[in-house]
Amino acid sequence: MQGMIISNPRLEFLRPMLERWFDCIDRYNAVRGDSDTPYWHDEKANLGLLTAAAWMAELVTLNDTATRKQNEDGERNARADLFIVGPEDRAYLQATQRWPRVNNLNLTQALLDITSDAKRISFASDLKLGCLFVAPQKAQQSASPEELQDMVDDLQKEHTCAVAWYFPYAYRKLRSEAGNYHPGIAVLFKEARG
Repeated sequence: MQGMIISNPRLEFLRPMLERWFDCIDRYNAVRGDSDTPYWHDEKANLGLLTAAAWMAELVTLNDTATRKQNEDGERNARADLFIVGPEDRAYLQATQRWPRVNNLNLTQALLDITSDAKRISFASDLKLGCLFVAPQKAQQSASPEELQDMVDDLQKEHTCAVAWYFPYAYRKLRSEAGNYHPGIAVLFKEARG
């Protein structure tokens, strides 16, 4: 099960990157086999996949890049987790990751927090995005198709500018060393204004 919704036209340039993000996850899983999947790791690992997808989509990126921020005292130094540039568009991302329970995503506060952090990474005129990776987990057993659909429905209800999700059938029964099942991953983007 995979999909994406981009509701903010300013983020439309990210569509080819998100399409290739699914391919990057599949490639990682094909190389690593059934003992690992990238979304078990943290936001840095998942930003790495997003970076690879961006380059595959003819965009360029810089991870952990220095930026400048205008504030009331003048300019100051800042850092962005990822800088994505296309021929006509660019965005600065600040990212984090959460591992909520399958039946209780509860992402609103985490999305607000990372979007607030993104406000501080560049000038007000720049496109700044809070980026939230979500790797739902379930103890003891894999998520049912109904639970996966409920999660997708919940993801679509979040107030975002873009959301993409990937719950690959072939890997839905993979279990982490801690015994938790992680059926896939989603990434949510929210524009940080100001």
